[in-house]
Amino acid sequence: MNKIYYSIVSILILIAFFLSKSIFFGDNNYSYRSNLINENNKQKSENKDLKKQNEILEFEIKSAKNSNDHVENFAREKLNLTLPEEEFILFKEEKKEEKDERK
Repeated sequence: MNKIYYSIVSILILIAFFLSKSIFFGDNNYSYRSNLINENNKQKSENKDLKKQNEILEFEIKSAKNSNDHVENFAREKLNLTLPEEEFILFKEEKKEEKDERK
């Protein structure tokens, strides 16, 4: 009876040892798990930002479909387009050095 008892206990101890080795030093250990959790949190924040950008783009698309003013505004601001009778003027910013030399 004692021999069977000790053999069962020793087998359970070996199983516990191999399982703990796998948990702490194996392919799926705790440090790998924590790295995955950190990467997952970063990805969630990136997804949240992309969802906000998508909502903005959807709003712009809907307003472009419903309004010609939005299309005209986009063409003027982003593409620098003008009507044939209009004149396009572009202002250049002066550098600080040029301003200091004039004084």
